[in-house]
Amino acid sequence: MERNVCGHCGTRISDPTTRVIHGDVAYCCANGAAAMEQGGGGSDPHATDRSGELACDHCRAPIVDESTMQERDGRAYCCASCLAAVAAAPR
Repeated sequence: MERNVCGHCGTRISDPTTRVIHGDVAYCCANGAAAMEQGGGGSDPHATDRSGELACDHCRAPIVDESTMQERDGRAYCCASCLAAVAAAPR
């Protein structure tokens, strides 16, 4: 089990204070964990409709827990790990 890589987006978890572990899978934050839990629509045909919802600019996870949210240049990121991944990416 890799506890330093997000099971949702594959991002290296650089900020372990926001890491969420469900069973044997680690997520970068509660937003990444929630995104993985929203896989099915059940009886609600609009359950997976995310239009108009604030989402991470890196991994597209809906931001349901704003306590870990980071912002840079007017763009929202679900957590510091996703922001760090974008900052480290070559331009």
